[in-house]
Amino acid sequence: MMMVRSAYDKKKDDIHFEYWQRCRYLPEDKLIALLDHDNFKLSLEAAASLQLRGGSKIIRLAQMDSFSNRYKRRALAAFILGQIKLNTKEEKISLKILYDLALNDQSAIVRSYAVSSFGHRCEKAKKKYADTLLSLAQSTVLDKSVMVRVSTAFALSVFKNRASIPLLIKLLKDTHSEVKNWAAFAVNINNYDTPEICNCFVLLLDEKNFEARFEAIIGLAKRQDKRVTQILIHELSQERIYDEMVEVTAYLGDVSLLPTLYQVKDKFGTFKELNTSIKVLEHLKSKL
Repeated sequence: MMMVRSAYDKKKDDIHFEYWQRCRYLPEDKLIALLDHDNFKLSLEAAASLQLRGGSKIIRLAQMDSFSNRYKRRALAAFILGQIKLNTKEEKISLKILYDLALNDQSAIVRSYAVSSFGHRCEKAKKKYADTLLSLAQSTVLDKSVMVRVSTAFALSVFKNRASIPLLIKLLKDTHSEVKNWAAFAVNINNYDTPEICNCFVLLLDEKNFEARFEAIIGLAKRQDKRVTQILIHELSQERIYDEMVEVTAYLGDVSLLPTLYQVKDKFGTFKELNTSIKVLEHLKSKL
């Protein structure tokens, strides 16, 4: 009943751990040298280690690399500037760099990292730069790159501001499923609720991308939109079910789900989310 990781995801995690082990004890100069490695994922792990260690030397390096003629170094620079510890002056300079990269860099991967990093900086500053991020997102929401639009949806997830809703609705209507998935996540994590959002979620119920469909199911149930009832019945009748889908039946409050929940109990036994949902729906039924 928990999310099951695919063999592909496990392999990615194993490779990530291998690169982390390789970088964690390397001296700073060796990590900097790895930024030019042919394997970008290894370079990214080196950048993550440098970001964590921080310091004025690494900050200056990242700021200078933002103007490199090599797009990979610009992308890694944008990544480092996203979460490294900065003083007020360094942050002001870095935010300008990230903003310019996000809007103007010719490389989609650089623009993508710059948008994500701007979101991280906004989050760290406790929404101080929210208005600037919203201004940036007005442009990046229309970027021709899927990666940039995904990063835009992520960036809009890091703080709650209802001014984000029109932008997220555009992303929910995107042509690419991964963009829609992250937009739905941003909507759900911030508990935005409008009729248009619910209508977008209903359209996502037909998505082939499971993650996007999952976000839509959870979102509609929490917003007590009964258009998701039959989808929930279908999902909870499968051989593999998810705790979150059981849990949100209580939010939905549709007593027609009780027979399905009883079947889940017979099939998998009792567990916390199931017990709670059955109790809530039985209580609602008793009042009818």
